[in-house]
Amino acid sequence: MARKCEVISETQQIRDLLTNIEYPDTGDAVLLRSDQYLAIGCNLKDLQNLDETLVREIDMMNCLVLYTAEVSVTYMDVEASDALIKWASTFDNVRFCLLEQFLPCGPEHPFARTMIRHFEKLQTPLRSIHKYPSLSDQQNRFRDAGWHSTVAQDLWTLWSRPEFLTSKQRMILDETEPFDEWEELALFAAHYFVLVATKNTPPGKYNQYMPDTDSTVKQDDTRAVPTQCLRLNDEYRQHPKARARRRFGAVVKLGKGVVGYHGGLGLQSRMATTDVYTTNDLEQGDFSTPPQSLQARMCHSITHLNDSECVLAGGRISPDHPLSDCWLRRCGAWQRIDDLPVSRYRHCGVAVKPQKQKPGGILIYGGKGCGGLVLGDWLYYDIETGRWLVVELHGICPPPRFGASMAATNSTEGVVIGGMGQDGVVLSDCWQWRIEAYKDGQDTLKLDFRSRSSEMYNRPYVGRFGAQLVWSESGLILIGGVILSQVLSQEYEILLLDPEDWTIQKIERISNSPCPLLVGCSSIVADGGNLSIIGGGAVCFSFGTHWNEGTWTLHTPDKNLNTPLQLNTEADPSPGLGQQALGTSENDPTNSMSSQLTRVSIPRIRVDSATEFESVVTKGQPVILENIDFGPCTHLWTNDYLIKHVVVHEATTEQMDFQNKNFSYVTKPFGDFLGAINEGRKLYLRSLASDKPAELPADLSRDYPELAGSFQLPPELATVAENAHSSPLRISGPVIMWLHYDVMANILCQVRGAKRLLLFPPSDVSFFHFSPGSSSSSTNVFADTSSGQYALKRAHHHEALLHPRDILYIPPLWLHSASPVDGLSIAVNIFFRNLNSGYAAGKDIYGNRDLQAYETGRRDLQKIVKAFKGLPMDISSFYLDRLANELSDMAQGVHHGVSRTK
Repeated sequence: MARKCEVISETQQIRDLLTNIEYPDTGDAVLLRSDQYLAIGCNLKDLQNLDETLVREIDMMNCLVLYTAEVSVTYMDVEASDALIKWASTFDNVRFCLLEQFLPCGPEHPFARTMIRHFEKLQTPLRSIHKYPSLSDQQNRFRDAGWHSTVAQDLWTLWSRPEFLTSKQRMILDETEPFDEWEELALFAAHYFVLVATKNTPPGKYNQYMPDTDSTVKQDDTRAVPTQCLRLNDEYRQHPKARARRRFGAVVKLGKGVVGYHGGLGLQSRMATTDVYTTNDLEQGDFSTPPQSLQARMCHSITHLNDSECVLAGGRISPDHPLSDCWLRRCGAWQRIDDLPVSRYRHCGVAVKPQKQKPGGILIYGGKGCGGLVLGDWLYYDIETGRWLVVELHGICPPPRFGASMAATNSTEGVVIGGMGQDGVVLSDCWQWRIEAYKDGQDTLKLDFRSRSSEMYNRPYVGRFGAQLVWSESGLILIGGVILSQVLSQEYEILLLDPEDWTIQKIERISNSPCPLLVGCSSIVADGGNLSIIGGGAVCFSFGTHWNEGTWTLHTPDKNLNTPLQLNTEADPSPGLGQQALGTSENDPTNSMSSQLTRVSIPRIRVDSATEFESVVTKGQPVILENIDFGPCTHLWTNDYLIKHVVVHEATTEQMDFQNKNFSYVTKPFGDFLGAINEGRKLYLRSLASDKPAELPADLSRDYPELAGSFQLPPELATVAENAHSSPLRISGPVIMWLHYDVMANILCQVRGAKRLLLFPPSDVSFFHFSPGSSSSSTNVFADTSSGQYALKRAHHHEALLHPRDILYIPPLWLHSASPVDGLSIAVNIFFRNLNSGYAAGKDIYGNRDLQAYETGRRDLQKIVKAFKGLPMDISSFYLDRLANELSDMAQGVHHGVSRTK
């Protein structure tokens, strides 16, 4: 309270709101007195002093009083806080509003354990939470203390109540910032409650925003509580410490007794690797995991057509960056297929077979798309024709949703349950769908629906968001997720549904294993009909992150499960580079690098200010900047939009070599240029200045004014704009940009397509045969050739895979080479000066002229060698070798920050 008074005293805007401010003498409980505000600082355990001070200062009996306690009295001794609550009820016309934590599922719930442990670590334990763990306990606490009326609700229940928040107010969350941490919001909000207690006030009069609605299961409804329970043994296998931590990935079958968990969110960022799980001691092998060249993602789907074929679809990078790419695994190889018509994540996917004699395909429903739009369309991918078909919907259809659960009950029928609508409320409905007749040559697939929501009435634990729904021999198994209100209790976390009569059984785990947090996890019914749960976890507000540290395999007691699913520590989570992917051939030089090479993935980060980016530049390490908006060019720059005559490089091989000039400069219409790339021609554009190209550096705004308006550097990159040297446009086909370094720092902004770059620190320059005075090398770092393999093994490989809206920061002198991943790649490259001095004087069109000191030094070396001319060779060699060693020693001294001159 003393600190609050200091803030008031030091803040003119607050002081202007108060009149007749007084600061009583030290020792008085009143620290500040004014006509509008009274600050009292005292020990709340000393109720006599508090009571005397209030009665002296305020006419309590004739005032309307509101007490508020926002996560405060829970830190007091329980006896003292109870006494305070009881004392507060001794006055008339008073209200008490309490915001505090509670334990809706007990102290062993993973979120609760994380929360309790956090406050104990801070030495501020939550004291009342153990004596009053439930809402009813808290309400009885106040009633027993003399309060006439009490109502309490957890914040997650209030979130969905129209009396508390309207749909429009909830949707503002997505408008303010794209949001996709719904499970974590639900867990947090369900462990906090608001309680309103009143004295001498009719119930409900002052509680219009706090409806006294019991959202728990009503015990008198026989449909509400499952009467049957299926008991399953639970075999738990813990991972090695800190291994396989990821959530919101997708399960992929890899073989008999082998499954993978691909992608998802790891300890620091999204992942592109796959953890391998086995039921035996298989050593490392080729498990046909999704290739490493796929962009890291989460919230995607992998749908299995059979044991060997599956389709990976969509997912997201960030909540406002959904993906549309799709990949088919067939005969152990992954190949890209047609993209989804609309990008999406958190969608549903199931395998169906509309025609018995045909291979069938996958049915995809819903999800969240660009701009946070919740989707309600249905898509069908025909595996035989390789096309996405429009799905025609009949009758009353499910409304748009994302995060729903869907499963097929046979080859043409299935169910979809729950999800979330555009307004952020968990849906409680349930639908059956059926494929109508589908014939060859049709461009549409027809679906018919039947709502089964009446069967789900008053079963709040069935409609879920982010749950898993899998088909087993016993029926549909519904696992985890979050529900409309409160926390999904362990009793109802896993249910068995019969799609014929919609009876429900609880599944009880018979085990002493840790309780999993069934959020962000994946489930699979593997060989033998056993249910396995993999991955999962959540950020528990500011209390820390809870990870599921193992796998759970559930089976009936009559089965002897000798080898439950567990992490295969021998399998490399990074798939081999030799896997064919991205529609490339086995001769693609970007896919042939030896798997023995060790590479470091360049980290992906966010910068929220110019200061943060300046810190990145100072550190001198390459990074990929995410979630930075550099304009609408990423969707505007289509082939039709980019019609202009340009100067391009035309090569005869995949590897362009600046030293040997195995390419020519040609001028052609831009439409012809793009068409030639689509035909596989080896073309590359590095734009030049439109006026005086031999004298001026490239400038996008001057050279392509019609494009410049749709590409803008954001404020976070002010340093780049203020110190810019040049901004060439780069468009490439199936060619590899030669290995080189740039003297200036630069950023590469990927607009269209994907591009793979290999980078090496400046200290590796001696490995790659750079000619004296040259900033380019003829070494093809993407190739596995005998001539370059020794150098490649010694070098320090850093790899970046860029996708649209990614920005790669390349520090000065970092060697790099680039290759498009698939087809056309478009990027804007901006070079900027990061040194205050030292650049070579004169013309530098490309921004890669070496520093003045190096150019001067090379001239001085020529003078030194010339000075020994005429002396015997052995004498010249003796002294030149000595000078070379002295120069090497001096260089080492500069490297270590010491002087070696005498």
